Amino acid sequence: MAHLGPVARWEVYWVDLEPHVGSEQGGERRPAIVVSNDGFNQYFDVVTVVPMTKREGKRRQAYAFEVLLPDLLGAGHESIAMPQQVRTIPRWRLLERIGVIADEDLRVEIENRLLEHLGIAFEAERPLAVRCGMPGIRWRLPAWSPPTQRDAKEEWV
Repeated sequence: MAHLGPVARWEVYWVDLEPHVGSEQGGERRPAIVVSNDGFNQYFDVVTVVPMTKREGKRRQAYAFEVLLPDLLGAGHESIAMPQQVRTIPRWRLLERIGVIADEDLRVEIENRLLEHLGIAFEAERPLAVRCGMPGIRWRLPAWSPPTQRDAKEEWV
């Protein structure tokens, strides 16, 4: 059954990624981190997620472009966030909220790997946490909000 409540950035959900095509990450019940911003999440019927996989029982290590997550959800094993598998899904694919990524360092690391994957660079090649010149202070984009009727008129006139 689909999750019907509000959705916030950094929440972790069981998601249904079937059907999948080719090398897309699939699975009828797979954990994923919501990375779309809260303004977008509030107004649209889709969310952007980074799928996760468990590390337990696998020979492979986390690649440099992935993020190793400690046992955040009480599952008894580490997980790997896979920014290279980022995708936007309809909200009905969110099955159940299972936790939240609260650790600020992990959030920054996931953001950085996602930006690297998408080829988005800023003027300085430094981590987001120190870009503004003050260690520990993060630079953030303002939350997105939908344009008002007035904004739309002014833009197109």
